[in-house]
Amino acid sequence: MINNKYIQNIFVSFFLMASLFVSAQFTLNSHNNGWVQVNGSSGVTVKNVVVNQLQMNGPLNIKNWSIVGRVVSPIVNSEKKEFPVGKLKLQFNTYTAEQYYAENYPTINQIGVIQNTIAMSFTPVYFIRNSPLVINPPSGRFGSLKLNYDIIIEAGTYLNSLKSWNNYPIRLEFSLLNEFGNVISTGQFSIDMQISPSGNYDPAPTVSIAVDGSASNGELIFKTIQDYKNGVKKEYPNGLIVSSDTPYDIQVSSLSQYLQSSTSGNLDLNSVKVQLKDSDTNKLSNTVSLSNYNQSLISNSSKTASKKYTIIYSTTPSDSKILNSKPGNYAATLLYTITPL
Repeated sequence: MINNKYIQNIFVSFFLMASLFVSAQFTLNSHNNGWVQVNGSSGVTVKNVVVNQLQMNGPLNIKNWSIVGRVVSPIVNSEKKEFPVGKLKLQFNTYTAEQYYAENYPTINQIGVIQNTIAMSFTPVYFIRNSPLVINPPSGRFGSLKLNYDIIIEAGTYLNSLKSWNNYPIRLEFSLLNEFGNVISTGQFSIDMQISPSGNYDPAPTVSIAVDGSASNGELIFKTIQDYKNGVKKEYPNGLIVSSDTPYDIQVSSLSQYLQSSTSGNLDLNSVKVQLKDSDTNKLSNTVSLSNYNQSLISNSSKTASKKYTIIYSTTPSDSKILNSKPGNYAATLLYTITPL
């Protein structure tokens, strides 16, 4: 015959053990502490408007934990205007501790808070990475760490076109990770941003850039052994023409990943170097090896109605990539970009 009392005792013991297990928790509670008001092209910093609160119920012994955060979805208002996520930044400001951690108060360095300005994106970025603080409140003890962050809206005339009485909801997500990168706790919340039409906005700068027809088809030709040995260089005087009513930076990139040939395969972009020379002062720019991402050639701190630059293409002497390539015509389309500073 089965002893019912024995079964009850086993059940009660199991239930108590389960209750003890559940009571030991390490969680993240993320929320806003206000909203964001932008009143001009100078941008804004809103203090302590994002809160990440860590809560711990002992007994715990958690090491090398992390916090990551991201923007969940595009920042779009009801007029379908979209705020560029890269212009949104967070910056650690202050923190407070409660109960167990008020008695065992950790420093910022012990917590491992990243104190640099953090540019937000749709993919997770670290706010704390492998914290040196071991979360170890004993059984029956509660602790809390509240981390407060500023929201920074980057200054710029890009804000002009985003002015609206309709709010931009910013949807943020923060996750608490264990030492293996697994999610322990996640929280999402929204914070509203308004870019007020009644603010003080600077006019957008006017810039232009063009490649002169004489430089629209640049060439580097290898005719002799000496060309391969010494490298070749070709200049296109006044090949680039710019105008700007604000300081600017000029960059260059390739639209393809290689110098391409229909008959001879591909050649690495960095086989070709690019440089600019100010046609008025003969000042030379940086020399950059071609790539498929923007690289700065030259900056100008003054306004100019029209300025011309000589474009200089060249190769390195005895470049093994060129020496080992097959004869043929290799080509890439280049993009010159001007960016207001």
